[in-house]
Amino acid sequence: MTWWTDLSRREQILIGVAAALFAAFVLSLMVARPLMQWREDAAARAAAARDGYELVASAAAIGAARPAPGETSGAPLRQAVLSSASAGGVDLVRITNAGETQIEVQTQPVDGDVLYQWLATLERRHGVSVVFADIARGEGGAVNAQVLVLEQRR
Repeated sequence: MTWWTDLSRREQILIGVAAALFAAFVLSLMVARPLMQWREDAAARAAAARDGYELVASAAAIGAARPAPGETSGAPLRQAVLSSASAGGVDLVRITNAGETQIEVQTQPVDGDVLYQWLATLERRHGVSVVFADIARGEGGAVNAQVLVLEQRR
């Protein structure tokens, strides 16, 4: 306390202003910036959720037209996938067996509508259904089907 009283009035004001600036700086770091970052993160999560919803809604709209049983082409699974992919504008990166009646497919990034239309065509014409899908949104509105496990109805 004696230290403070030994200071001149001008020094006391200068130290008070410095303390107020320091307090404002700490308040900015501890409260304002985390709140702004939280708001930006929430906006990014909302945008990602909106994109995911649009992706699923698009897939659901295309997949809503289910084929009637017995109207399939009868082509073998691998042949049906390869022929319909080239006709549908989907470039396949990898195609491997995933079991006796299943195959695993990986595609190049493609427009979401094209991918879902291809999957709908596979189901409608060849009786092929998706057992498992790992699809991520890529750059420029494209989707990347990292893993698709397809199975044909018999």
